Order: sequence, then structure tokens, then C-alpha cells
Amino acid sequence: MKPSLKHFFDSMGTYLARPGGESLEELYTAHPEWRAPSSRVSLYGDFVRGHVRSALEKLFPMLRGAVGAEAWNALVEDYTLTRPARHHEVNHMGEGFPAFVADGVSSRGLPPHAPALARFEWSDFAVFSSQAESPERVERLTPNPTLLVLEQPYRICAYVRAKGAVVVPQAGDELALLWRHPAHLVTYYQEATPHALLVLKMAVEGLSASDVAVATGMPEADILGAVARLSRDGLVLSPDA
Repeated sequence: MKPSLKHFFDSMGTYLARPGGESLEELYTAHPEWRAPSSRVSLYGDFVRGHVRSALEKLFPMLRGAVGAEAWNALVEDYTLTRPARHHEVNHMGEGFPAFVADGVSSRGLPPHAPALARFEWSDFAVFSSQAESPERVERLTPNPTLLVLEQPYRICAYVRAKGAVVVPQAGDELALLWRHPAHLVTYYQEATPHALLVLKMAVEGLSASDVAVATGMPEADILGAVARLSRDGLVLSPDA
């Protein structure tokens, strides 16, 4: 990239972080050759900032409700200053937001579960938009290729499932599983229960239900039932599906 072109993008990046007023004057001072009306440039700045806000509101609706309007507005404004609007895909503006939230818990007085909730909501989108493709058929039990595992200090799965009926999530270690259903193409999630972990172990290590029954003493019918249920949910891919 030529130095002059890089200078242009750096100038626009600084302006878009905080458009209007003095920053607009500074932008035109940096580019005296410009003939575009300042009103048009200002409108473009508002347009980009609006994209940042709308993307965050779409990606983190539960976090927005959890922190309150005043704290949310401050988060969005300060996050915009980090210049997140650089990816060609709009939703990726939110990729760095969970870390930004985590860094500001103490200084902003955010709820202690805010970082965990932000990570969960971003992971929901990341799994949904994953480029990993599920094969149409498999030869043996196989983990869903979009599976993502989150280890968090709050019971976020139950909190999200309650859809606002629970004010704050319960504290406690949780291993959350998130994956995209191969047929429904939406994100599924659940706590990593013993049955879920067992079925995933079978898929990873190529174990049969009879092998597991002998090793654990569990009834083979119960094991097969868990495999069938989690196959329907898409956590694992089954050759019988």
C-alpha cells in the first residue's frame, strides 16, 4: 500500500472513531485536495458508527439487557474508538467485544457475569457462521465439526434458556457445548452432561455401545438411547441418520 493511501485510511479510521466537530476539520486539513462536501463525509461517518451499534445490538442482545442502557451506550461508544469496523463482514465487528467487556468489568461496574455472557453470545454467532461443513454421510459416529466448547464460571446455558425469567446466572463452573445443527442450520447449545461427554468420547475414540457398556456397566440400551438423542440434536453425526 502506498504511504499516501495508508495515510488516507489512517485518517479516515481516526475520524470514523469520533466523527464530527474538530475531527472533521482535522480530516479536511489532512487532505486539502478534497472537494467532497463535508456534510456528505459526516453522513458517512454516522453511517459507519450506526453499523457498529446495530451489529453489537444484534449480536449481544442479552448482554445489552444485563448491563443496562447507560452502561451499554458507554460500552458501544468506547468500543467504537477501537476502530472495529475494518472487517468486510459487518458482524465481525463484534469479534473483539467480549475481550473489551472483560477488560472493563471493574472500571465500568459491569455485572461479574458480563464477560461470560458476551463470550457465549459471540460464540453463538461464530458457530452459526462457521465455515466448517457437515458431511452428508459418515461411516461411523462423528463429532459435529462446528462444535465449540466454552469453559465458564457461570451457568450461562440455563440463564440463556430462561429467556429473561432469571435475573442473573448462577455462579458455578460450566462446560458449555455449542454447535450448528446440520439440518436446521441454527446454533444448538447445552451443558456438557455426563451422557453428552460419553457420546462425544465414543465419537472421538471410535467406541461402540457394547464396548462402553462393558467398560462402564451402563445398560447398552441407555447408551444407544443417548447416542440417538444427541444424533437428532446434531451434536454427533451418525451413520444411521
